[in-house]
Amino acid sequence: MIITNFQNLAKNNLRKKALEIAEAGYEAIEIKKVVLNKIKIENNILKIIKIPTIPRDSIYSEIEFDLNNFKRIFIVGIGKGSALASATLAEILGNKLSGGIALDIKNPDEFKIKNLKLEILIGTHPLPSQQNIEATKKIIELADGLDENDLLINFICGGGSALACASEKEMEDSIKATKLLTKSGATIDELNIIRKHLSEFKGGGFAKIACPATILSLIISDVCGNDLSTVASGPTVFDKTTVSDAENVLKKYGLNLKDFNLYETPKDKKCFEKVSNILFACNQDAIMGMLKKSEELGLKSEIHSLALQGEAREVLFQMMSKINNKNLLIAAGETTVAFKKFPAGKGGRNQEAVLGALANRQIFDIEYQDAVFLSFASDGHDNTEAAGAIGDGLTVERAKELNLNIEEFLENHNSFEFFEKTGDLIFAENKCFNVADLMLVLKSSK
Repeated sequence: MIITNFQNLAKNNLRKKALEIAEAGYEAIEIKKVVLNKIKIENNILKIIKIPTIPRDSIYSEIEFDLNNFKRIFIVGIGKGSALASATLAEILGNKLSGGIALDIKNPDEFKIKNLKLEILIGTHPLPSQQNIEATKKIIELADGLDENDLLINFICGGGSALACASEKEMEDSIKATKLLTKSGATIDELNIIRKHLSEFKGGGFAKIACPATILSLIISDVCGNDLSTVASGPTVFDKTTVSDAENVLKKYGLNLKDFNLYETPKDKKCFEKVSNILFACNQDAIMGMLKKSEELGLKSEIHSLALQGEAREVLFQMMSKINNKNLLIAAGETTVAFKKFPAGKGGRNQEAVLGALANRQIFDIEYQDAVFLSFASDGHDNTEAAGAIGDGLTVERAKELNLNIEEFLENHNSFEFFEKTGDLIFAENKCFNVADLMLVLKSSK
């Protein structure tokens, strides 16, 4: 199972059902399985199943590339999960592959990668480092050596904004901007506008470097609404934002424009004529897996949102208030945490979301005694070694036994320690695509 402590968490039947649904969500975005299912080569034709950009449209389509048209084929992976995805694609391509690089946060030994044509580089996240700069320079060197007879296949994944960093100047500005904007509660969209305009690689910069090669970017969306230009700050997507937009974000949060070196992103559309940006995986995959499992369990289920945003501590209570005659509401998205106290404790937005639900006593009245809440990161990493948390009446009772003040832990953003003490942290293997966060509210049918 992907949830490694499933049995310890499944203390009653309602919890077991909730965890089975979460497990189904994970299985639907398991990296190797998804790549093998969606990418095929038949008669030297590369076939890729793509997801439509309208999240609620369930129609999947296929895109084809005739490999006979290319002298060389290269792979570049950028972001969390890109190493395993790239290695799996390398297996599919076999001796057709000329070379490649994947930049990830995980040690390749975990993946047992032995394809000598694919170099796996390790960078830091959530903040860039010198490691990231050196790795990005290698990717730029590869791309800069391509010509019109080459095919470049990219896996663009969440986390790529921090991992792909082209210079020390970008690194310094990016770290400064990320820290200040995150503390101020800026959205991921706002962060990425800034990142694009601090970089010569992001915001379509990578496409410009790789031109005139044919570029196929398989994008794994970790952002609400699946705006492909936002994932990893859109290295191969034409950027509609401008330096002026970046300046407006900095002004909004009271930052000094003179503290940052802003650049305009490529606006020559000729650089993008041979670029195909494909939505390869997103939270829709996970949500449909969860919905299917809930139907197998005989639950009355509904998708609450595929683009849920808002303050983490409030979202699960808002979902619970709309459950009505259903047993289950499922959601995906990316919440934010506005820090009220410094220094903050240990935790992540998923853990804070569940703690926020527990702190709202309205949930645990007579009507909702039999309810369980889950919020978890799709890549198994919720800003800590935990993927998220599960919470219910058992958690509240355990907190009382241990004399834990839920509101105090919430105000200190110390959700990890709280759930560590109650035994309700969720741990998961890191072998799934990062498609942002997954949430569910399940109540008993009685």
